[in-house]
Amino acid sequence: MFCFAIPQGANNVQFFTEAPSPDKIKKKCVLVLRARSKKEVPGGGELNESNMSQEIIFMEINKDVLQNLHGICQNVYMPMLGNPLNMIGWSDLVSQDLMDRFHIFLAHTYVTIGQIKGRTMLPLPANDITTSEKTSSKDKAQLLENAINHWTKQIKNVLKLDPENALKKGKHPGPETEIEFW
Repeated sequence: MFCFAIPQGANNVQFFTEAPSPDKIKKKCVLVLRARSKKEVPGGGELNESNMSQEIIFMEINKDVLQNLHGICQNVYMPMLGNPLNMIGWSDLVSQDLMDRFHIFLAHTYVTIGQIKGRTMLPLPANDITTSEKTSSKDKAQLLENAINHWTKQIKNVLKLDPENALKKGKHPGPETEIEFW
């Protein structure tokens, strides 16, 4: 992997062999990845004009990598995975399991984004499934029940936090501390 970026406070491009941490990215970062190892590429793995487009992946990232990931998964992969034409040859069990696991992944990504921001974000079930006439009432109820269970766990974790923690540590918090906690 090879990456270049203009870090905050710098005026020139810097090159990295590992992805820089988000606080070092000023605006954007371009990642250049080799898709396969040299051993996997026919002809000894040498890069040339003819195989460059198949062997090199370029990606642009910014500080909001998880938000970008969530957006791409929600708006690109979800419609592709949910398209019945892409599920030809799959059993109902396989397609349902894949979609359930993908929804769980999206929910965890959404919750993680909230944790990074210091907020509790409750993921909503997919609107296209809950309003679809193709989805059975039993599946809709199960989806909503899973969402409520997930929300309950999140709320219990927040309630386990002690709002008086700053006071117990000998600090003298003001009303802003309590408001920020809640």
